[in-house]
Amino acid sequence: MPRVTAIQTNFTAGELSPRMLGRVDIARYQNGAERVENAWPLIHGGAIRRDGTLYVGPTKYSGMDVRLIPYIFNRNQAYMCEFGEYYVRIYFSSGLYTGVELQSPYTSAMLATTDYVQGADTMFLFNQAMPIYRLRRNSDFEWTLAPAPFVTQPFDEKGIFVNSAMNINDRTVGGGRIVTATAAVFMASDVGREIWSGGGVAKITAFTSANVVTVDVLTEFSLNNVTLWALKGSPQTINTPSVKDPVGASTTLTLTVAGWRPEDVGKFVKINGGLVEITSYSSSTVVNGVIRSALTAVVASPANAWSLESSVWNLLDGYPGTGTLHEQRLVVAGSPSYPQNIWESRTGEYLNFELGTKDDDAMSFTVSSDQINPIIHLAQIKALIALTYGGEFSLTGGVEKPITPTNIQVKNQSVYGCNNVKPVRIGNELYFMQRANRKLRALAYKFDSDAYGAPDMSVLSEHITETGIKDMAYQQEPESILYLVRADGVLATLTIDRDQDVVGWARQTTAGKYQAVASIPNATGEEVWAVVRRTVAGKPAQYLERFVSGVQVDCGIVASNPNGAADWGGLDHLEGMTVDVVADGVVMQQQKVLKGVISLPRPAFNVQIGLNYVTTIKTLTPEIGTATGSAQGNSMRIGEVTLRFLKTIGCKINGQTVAFRNLGVNVLDKPPPLFTGDHRMENLGWDRGQAQLLIVQDQPLPFHLLCVIKKITVND
Repeated sequence: MPRVTAIQTNFTAGELSPRMLGRVDIARYQNGAERVENAWPLIHGGAIRRDGTLYVGPTKYSGMDVRLIPYIFNRNQAYMCEFGEYYVRIYFSSGLYTGVELQSPYTSAMLATTDYVQGADTMFLFNQAMPIYRLRRNSDFEWTLAPAPFVTQPFDEKGIFVNSAMNINDRTVGGGRIVTATAAVFMASDVGREIWSGGGVAKITAFTSANVVTVDVLTEFSLNNVTLWALKGSPQTINTPSVKDPVGASTTLTLTVAGWRPEDVGKFVKINGGLVEITSYSSSTVVNGVIRSALTAVVASPANAWSLESSVWNLLDGYPGTGTLHEQRLVVAGSPSYPQNIWESRTGEYLNFELGTKDDDAMSFTVSSDQINPIIHLAQIKALIALTYGGEFSLTGGVEKPITPTNIQVKNQSVYGCNNVKPVRIGNELYFMQRANRKLRALAYKFDSDAYGAPDMSVLSEHITETGIKDMAYQQEPESILYLVRADGVLATLTIDRDQDVVGWARQTTAGKYQAVASIPNATGEEVWAVVRRTVAGKPAQYLERFVSGVQVDCGIVASNPNGAADWGGLDHLEGMTVDVVADGVVMQQQKVLKGVISLPRPAFNVQIGLNYVTTIKTLTPEIGTATGSAQGNSMRIGEVTLRFLKTIGCKINGQTVAFRNLGVNVLDKPPPLFTGDHRMENLGWDRGQAQLLIVQDQPLPFHLLCVIKKITVND
């Protein structure tokens, strides 16, 4: 019966998967636990009770999804934005509501696929169903949310999309076919343009009327009657400008035959080496415009030497779904009709997407691969990164050179793919959820291979993310923790420090379900906010809450009264709930909230009042070498256990309460002192094949476990 003293010095591997319970041969087994709940593994090795949350306020609608988006101008001017069904509310970092509510174009269903990026006091918001919006702060109480006023958007020779019936008398390949449209869509300058519908293509050879043209069918149409079709190309006639320069000057564009349409206002004309934006329609042969890029001459330009182009961001083609800021450019991508296109603005001009070939001109390029890979997210680490459904791409301009219109290198670094959850950058790594929404990967550049790798950070704790992740946020200080909202409302956390080889998962639960998270800076680091759905007095409620250091309750309040008080209000949000109370550092008997008030048996000066949560750590059965081999499967007895604590008050070990102070008349109704040191317990008993400890802190008091020392007897 060998007797061994085994020490677990740290919990840096966090909660391990049930699939790992047989891997006693690896180091992370020795540094992990079977269960870590409502606690955070720390980089230093121990595990600490997680922060509680303070109540901020209810969301506008209790039953609808909400997205939290941080707006950070600097450390002293940081705000939390509550995006909901067609609204945005702005909160100070202290948790106070600014009173600002803006009208928003986004429904609650659109929020999960809405991306954002912020530069200085301007935030750009992206959604494939909406133009790019801009959120700006003029003062604490004056904000605007409106479509971004682009100087020039990316444009292309798109032609005209027609949503009305069209009949072709003979849909097979051949000439002399007659096309009849129910709407008056044709003009004399359309002769030479092509009609596209599905796979069918026909070239217009003669103009009869606004409803009838003659065509040559180049590719057979699938139907004789179609309702959605396009007139491709530009008007086929001579175009003459009246003025060639300077930029900003007005000019008139005159066609030889009818070709302009009222809907051409807002489109662009490339002519004589310059660019004109059409500002008004005069007639089918004359429009007026503003010179955006100077022309070389005012000579007449023949058909196909000029083009009529329109923005590629529109209701029909959709809008960019993601964006970032890179090398002083606004970079956007991922529209429905151009899923692999990336557009970059002019250098230093976020609102100018006028394409060109100069190094500082705006540009457009395609992330090509051997399959369709819609771009889901844009981000940056060492390079600009495009995360797609099918893989991860790096975009560079060459060795230590910026990206320019003539110098773009696109490389496919891995083929894991991502989902809609916004990636988070931690150090030099980009953390993203793989497309199946189960694995968390960390994309980073590797010098030894001169390539990017994306290892699975959840491989040893795969059960933590098995229900899927729907939101993420990172807190850098005071602890390096990544928060991940699971689809079932549990909050998973990952304590991460790659330099110290710390990858520690844990689960955070509450009397409700977490819906969203975000973090903003405060005086001591970053503060994490959460949206939580709860049931209060039998009715559903959805609250904004923030994790605050030193708070030991959930959805709580912290209050003080210099004269002392027994009755404490401000608890309407917890009406009918049983709450924990810490009065002047002493845990009081739980109270029920009635009419928003609780009554204590004695006056108190400072209180914390809120919902209870329980911290639980369940250790693994250690591997102990014996003379006959492994101790696994043998009868084991923990004769003595020593827990090393730091600034802790109270806990239970296998159901036995740990006494941290002696009772007496001099200590009643006084806060117990924080305990730092070793605490020993004996005679914990035999168990076949196990030597585990269940360590619980169920009181709203500090708890910080540094290490566990067990004296174990193994009976072969």
